[in-house]
Amino acid sequence: MKKRKKLTALLLAMVMVLGLAGTAFAEEAEYTDVPDWAKEYVDAVTEAGLIDGKTAATFAPGENMTRADLVEALYRLAGRPAVSGENPFTDVDNNAAYKNAVIWANQQGIVGGKDAAGTVFDPTGDVKRQEIAKILNIFAAKQMKKDSLINRVDELFGYPDAADVASWAREYMNWAVASEFITGTTGNKLDPKGTATRAQAAAIICRYMDDNATGDASRDNPRNQDNIGENELLVVSFGTSYNDNRVATIGAIENALEKAFPDYSVRRGFTANIIIEHVNRRDGETIDDVKEALDRAIKNGVKNLLVQPTHLMNGYEYGDLRNLLEKKYADKFETITIGAPLLTSDEDFKIVAEAMVNATASAVTDDKTAVCYMGHGTTAESNSIYTKMQQILKDAGHDNYFIGTVEAAPTAEDLVELVKEGGYEKVILRPMMIVAGDHANNDMADANDEESWYSVFSAAGLSVECQINGLGEIEAVQQLLVDHAKNAVLLSETDIKMQFNPENPDNEETAEPETRTLADGTYTIEVQVEGMFRVTKCVLTVKGGEMTAVMTLSGTGYDQMYVGTKAEAEKAEEGLIDYVADAEGAYTFTVSVEALDTELAYAAHAVKSGSWFDRVLTFVSDTARAE
Repeated sequence: MKKRKKLTALLLAMVMVLGLAGTAFAEEAEYTDVPDWAKEYVDAVTEAGLIDGKTAATFAPGENMTRADLVEALYRLAGRPAVSGENPFTDVDNNAAYKNAVIWANQQGIVGGKDAAGTVFDPTGDVKRQEIAKILNIFAAKQMKKDSLINRVDELFGYPDAADVASWAREYMNWAVASEFITGTTGNKLDPKGTATRAQAAAIICRYMDDNATGDASRDNPRNQDNIGENELLVVSFGTSYNDNRVATIGAIENALEKAFPDYSVRRGFTANIIIEHVNRRDGETIDDVKEALDRAIKNGVKNLLVQPTHLMNGYEYGDLRNLLEKKYADKFETITIGAPLLTSDEDFKIVAEAMVNATASAVTDDKTAVCYMGHGTTAESNSIYTKMQQILKDAGHDNYFIGTVEAAPTAEDLVELVKEGGYEKVILRPMMIVAGDHANNDMADANDEESWYSVFSAAGLSVECQINGLGEIEAVQQLLVDHAKNAVLLSETDIKMQFNPENPDNEETAEPETRTLADGTYTIEVQVEGMFRVTKCVLTVKGGEMTAVMTLSGTGYDQMYVGTKAEAEKAEEGLIDYVADAEGAYTFTVSVEALDTELAYAAHAVKSGSWFDRVLTFVSDTARAE
C-alpha cells in the first residue's frame, strides 16, 4: 500500500474529486476501542462523515461491516445525491436512515436484491469480501461515468485460494486486489467469501480515496484517436498517474507541439506500462504504450513520423526508445525523424536553469532561503546532468540553488549538509522532473514518511516549503521541446549518445545463428525481408566462394537497389543496380550476397516517391534447394 497522505490533503482531494461539497463532516471523535493499525483509517472516515461510530466513544472496529453501512458510506462519499423513486426492497424500512442510500445504490446498479425477485436487500447482513469488491468497483466506475473498470492483468493467480472467487466476482476481485484496496489475509489468502470488519472496510475505503485523490481524468486527452493522416508527431513520455499534473505537464507540452505543428496529428505514447495500467484500472482511460502508438500509426497509414521525447536526458528511457525505433520500426514509415531530449546541448541547460530559477523566484524572499530541486537519478552515465545543472546554476550566480536526486547522488542528506553550510534557514523543495507525480508527492513532499525529503530537511531544523510543480508546467520548457521537434533529424542521422537499459528484455541481443556454406552450384532459396517489398522467388548462385542472387519482386514499385544502406546509396555514383523485367514483366534484381543466415543491409529506390529506403535481407540456408 502507498504511504498515506496527510488527512487534510486527503479530505480536500475528496471534496474536489468526488463532489463531497455539502457533506457534513462528523465532529472529531476520540474512540477508545480502535487498534493502532486502524486509527488513521477510522479517523479519516469519521472526519469525512462516511462511517458513524456506535457511540461517542466506540467505533466497534471488530464488528462485521453490514451491507447497509457500506452502501451508506459510499452514498455519503458521492455527496448524498438527491433520490427519487420507489423503494424496491421489502426489508428496507421507509423510515430507515439508510433508505436513500440503498435506493440510490440500486438505481445506480451498484447493489441489487439478494433473492431471485430482487426485493430483499438484507441491510443488516454481513458483506462478503468479494461483494465489497463488486460494490466498490461499480461505484468507482459510476464516479468516472464508465460502465465498468477492469484490470487487464491477472493479479489473482498468486493467491492459493484464487479458485474460491466466484465467477461473477472474479473481474471485480482482480480489480480490487490490483488496486491494493483489498489485500491478502492470513496465509496470503484472498478469503473472497469471508467477511470484513468495520475497521477493514474503513481501510478499503481510505485506500480507494487515496488512489482517487489526483484530479479529474476526464480533463486529460489520451491522444489515442485514429484517422491520423500521413503525418504524425508522437510525443513519448514516461507518464504519470496523477491526473491533474498529467494535464498540466504532458498535456501542456502536447498542446504546445500541436500548435507548432498544424500539419501533424499529435499522439501520445507512454513508456511506463505500470502507469498505463493504473490509469486504465482507476479511471477507465486508455493510454497507448510506445509500441501500441507506433502500431496504431502503421495501421492508420502514417508515412512521416516525427518522434519527440519529453525525457529529461539521453538516459535509459531515451536509449530504449531509439533502440525500439531502429530495430523494429525503421522500415515501417517513409521517414522517421526524432527530436532531442530536453537537456542535450549546453544552451538547453542554460535555458532550463533560467526557467527553474524564474519558477521559484517569487518564493525566495530573503538571503536565508535555499531552493533544492529533486531529480530522479539514474545508474546510467546520463546521471551527470545533475552535476552539470548544479554547475550551470553556480556559474550564473545562483549559489542558493541545489540539485539532488532520489535514486542516485547527490542525496537529500548531501543537500542538507550544503544548505546548512551556506547558512540557509528555509528550503523550497521542487521536482526537477517533467511531471510532479509519485516521486514529488511521496518521496519529496510526504510529511508522514520519515525518509521523504520534507522529513529529512525538517529533521535538520530547516523550515520547508514544497512546490508540487513539474518542469513541464513551465512555458519555457514547453517551448524548448517544441524547438527540439522543429530541429528533429532523421533517425539514421541522429548522433546523440544513448544507453540501453540492461534490464529491458527488448534490448537483449539474440544469439548469432549458426551459418552454413553451400557448395558451388545454383539454388532456389527463401529470403526473409524486413521492409515493404516481398521477394517471390530467389535464385542463388555460388561459385568459388562468391554468391550472387537473382531476386524477383512481387511488384514494380522499386526500380533500383544497392548493396548497402540508403545513406550510402544516396551518395553512391556507382554500384546502383537497375531492375530487369523477366518474361512475365516482373522486376528482378541481381545482387551480391555476403553471407547466409545473416541480416544484410540493402537499399531500395521507390519509383513513386523517388526516395531510397533501407531493407534488411536474410538468405536462409536451410531453405536452399539445388536446381
